[in-house]
Amino acid sequence: MSTAMPEFEMPQFEAPPQAAAAARPAARAQGRSDAVDQSARRQQALVAEPPRSAGGPDPFRIPGRPATAHPALRFGWRQLLVAGIVGTLLGIAVPTAMRALDDTTASAQAESLRGVALDYLTAIATGRSGVATALAPVTSSGRVAPDAVLASAEPITDFSVQLVQVDGASGAAHVRFRVGGADVLRALDAALIDGEWQLQDSLAEVADVRFREPIGRVEVAGVPLDGRSPVLLYPGSYTIDAYSGAFFLSGGDRFVVDGDVRTPTVPYVTAGVVPRIRDYATELALDVVADCQMRARCPVDFGLSLLPVGDPYPVEVDAAAGVVELVVSIMAVGGDGRGTDGSDPETEWFDVRLRALLDDRGVPTEWRCGEPGEPEALRGCTL
Repeated sequence: MSTAMPEFEMPQFEAPPQAAAAARPAARAQGRSDAVDQSARRQQALVAEPPRSAGGPDPFRIPGRPATAHPALRFGWRQLLVAGIVGTLLGIAVPTAMRALDDTTASAQAESLRGVALDYLTAIATGRSGVATALAPVTSSGRVAPDAVLASAEPITDFSVQLVQVDGASGAAHVRFRVGGADVLRALDAALIDGEWQLQDSLAEVADVRFREPIGRVEVAGVPLDGRSPVLLYPGSYTIDAYSGAFFLSGGDRFVVDGDVRTPTVPYVTAGVVPRIRDYATELALDVVADCQMRARCPVDFGLSLLPVGDPYPVEVDAAAGVVELVVSIMAVGGDGRGTDGSDPETEWFDVRLRALLDDRGVPTEWRCGEPGEPEALRGCTL
């Protein structure tokens, strides 16, 4: 009896249609998962290794060094947003910084111009006309009076720079000061020359002495103002030098320079004759009228009292010829208020003309007198 096991095959069963249908979606899902895994592995490979030319060496590899991984540059929306914000901030910050730089430069230039204008006023207030002229050159004709003239004046006070304006290489300084009891405001233009501010307007003025008295001697601190060329003076209150010669005296008058050409400076000079000549000329005129009263045809009634009116005043001076003509006013006053001709005047006025001939020293050597009513008929006279 044989002991071998009989051989047989397992029966094959087919899956029901419902199970087969349920297995197909699972297989497809597993296939997609495998595809995703493969795609992720390929991306990791791209990140891990840089691209190489087919069959060639790594173009980014430095000989002698091991190969290193080069991360791929990838930009997401966050990086783009940050880049945009940074660009915007830079666009705002750069112009703002440029404007701040411009403002700083303009502020420095304004302060520099303010300093120049203040130095200018300080030089005038301290009697330094040379320094003032260097800061603001004088363009008008004439010469600036020396420091001694400005130093002799009563200086400006309460001076300040009220406002400064700068526009590139041009500017203006608005200054204020007090002189002669009045406040003065002036705008001085300025220009930036070789990096330094220079004032273009000067406060120096010409002293106009064309209408002075013919015997007046116009000097300030010993400097004549009535020479051939005009003399320019800076703001201040000036006093004309008092002068007393052999015949005339003048000066002592004050005048103010305010630095504004719209208000011309015209010094008034008081002039007259020295007391000795004044007294002699007055007595001479009274004597001439008294002698006239003794004659029948004299226009001055006999018996009227004679009184001088004011001081003798010069009407003509010829320095080259040494001739001076004076007029002395005399008032005749009646004791009873009635004149000899029947009129009833209380007073009568007469002018007596005198002519003095001078020597080289200006001292009178001869006098000639005109009678009342005949001013042109001069004759020798003496006391």
